[in-house]
Amino acid sequence: MIKEFFIPFNDYKSVGGVSSFMHNLKNYLDKSGFVYTEDSKDAKHIFFPVEYNTEILRRIKERGGKIIQRLDGIYYEPEHTPEQLDFNQKIKEIYLRYADFVIFQSEYSKKQCFEKLGNILKNKYTLIVNGVDKSIFFPNINKTQLGHKIKFVTTGNFRRREMLEPLVLALDELKEKYTFELNIVGPVQQNLKAMLNKDYVIYHGSRELKEVGEILNTCDIFLFSFLNPPCPNSVIEAVSSGLPVVSFNSGSMPELVGFNKELLAYVSDEIFQKHDDFNYKKLKEKIELCINKFQEFKTNAVNNCHLFSFEDCGQQYVDVFNSLQKSHFLKTTLT
Repeated sequence: MIKEFFIPFNDYKSVGGVSSFMHNLKNYLDKSGFVYTEDSKDAKHIFFPVEYNTEILRRIKERGGKIIQRLDGIYYEPEHTPEQLDFNQKIKEIYLRYADFVIFQSEYSKKQCFEKLGNILKNKYTLIVNGVDKSIFFPNINKTQLGHKIKFVTTGNFRRREMLEPLVLALDELKEKYTFELNIVGPVQQNLKAMLNKDYVIYHGSRELKEVGEILNTCDIFLFSFLNPPCPNSVIEAVSSGLPVVSFNSGSMPELVGFNKELLAYVSDEIFQKHDDFNYKKLKEKIELCINKFQEFKTNAVNNCHLFSFEDCGQQYVDVFNSLQKSHFLKTTLT
């Protein structure tokens, strides 16, 4: 069978959201029997996340091949360095000059890109929300109500101040009123480690996905703080685990947890919100709301745990790939 699609899986071996996605996609394609190649030399089409070698893209264009770009978030002022902002220029060049089709991870991701990179026609893009392995992330049917000690949890790669600071400031104001613990799962950069010294914090460090799922299954409420998140895996994993998610109304959060939107603290109406827009006192109010109406929010969470399966996500990618290989892909299939 001719391997028309080049997908550079070998370029994504590090830790992070993009690498996790590529790992999951490879597993899905292998399981479903979709034929691809990891050698660009003879492939007709290419799929890649974010950006890729423009010389290879140019050669594929010259062969009459199609280019699919997957975009998550992009770099923006003032949260990113000038060097990171410069990286947007390569993304933008591919987005506007090379890509035949673009896959956004969320409506918010699309808004970011349209704002900073420019609009593209409706028949040149689609939205595919990320998914997770449902054999790892699923609800604990035995944990349906709060116990004497409330078990909060947050997961991620904690590298920026707003990812932990609002959580601990909010919980500091609640510790005299409630008995609780905060489970923190994932790497924490040195500049944030002082926040781990709270007596209610249990720090688990970096864990494999299976272990993350097991920890989520022991907890009651998921807390999340991230500025302008395009489509955070941590939230998708928590939703799949049937946990109520308390967070800020930022980025893609209203898309992902719209069934419990009352638990999202208001930030602003801007596309690109700022760190100073995050008010931990508003987050504290949402945490208390979740505690006081836990049964309602827990029921809603469990009823929506079926969302964000990678089986569904992977099939949508295969549908796009298969459509691209048909002669009238852009003219008929995706209009």
